[in-house]
Amino acid sequence: MQYKSITISSKNTFKRFSHSKRFLLTAELLRKHKCQKILDYGAGDGEVYKFLDDKTKKKIFFFEPNVSMVRELRENLKNFKNIKVFTKAKKIFINYFDLICINEVFEHLNFQEQKKLINNLKQISRKNGKIIISVPIEVGMSSLFKNIIRILINQKHENTTFLNLIKSCLYLKIDRPNKKYNNSHIGFNYLHFIKFLKKENLIFKKLIFSPFSILKGLLNSQIFIIAKFKC
Repeated sequence: MQYKSITISSKNTFKRFSHSKRFLLTAELLRKHKCQKILDYGAGDGEVYKFLDDKTKKKIFFFEPNVSMVRELRENLKNFKNIKVFTKAKKIFINYFDLICINEVFEHLNFQEQKKLINNLKQISRKNGKIIISVPIEVGMSSLFKNIIRILINQKHENTTFLNLIKSCLYLKIDRPNKKYNNSHIGFNYLHFIKFLKKENLIFKKLIFSPFSILKGLLNSQIFIIAKFKC
């Protein structure tokens, strides 16, 4: 199954709408910050590139470590020239990027891998470089609504149980498998993640909810965190 089939080309109207808004917002933020060297870290199939203006396209690099996803990225962007892609973290330029966006990645990692990723971002980011992070909202009513849709379209995540749905809705802790990479969103709490980022010395500039500018975490699908590392 291609990544696009569960995001922007999903058969479900809400999923198509939610992911389209996510890409539009990412493109808007990348354009608005007017940085010279941009990295899309964990780029997936590179779909966000299609939403960028020509000026921003010239500034962006991609990093995607998953081999099959890199194939999807190259196929998805085959009609565009000069696509710059890193496939190994060690090859990414050190102290180079003044803006890094990392969308829908952190929720898949255990605590140790999240800390390693933060340290890597610090290394490749320039002094006073900005970070844009988006993660899904998987608690409260948003979680219940999302998981009902996943069940109805036969795309439910691992560990989707009645008890875990209730726990997610009530913001209760769910034990997640301690894997380096976890495909499931079940048990991810963006509020705990925000506390983690603050402990890692990120200075928050702005929080933006998507796809709606109102209701905050009540019925939105993602949260975007615009921040920078303390010098």
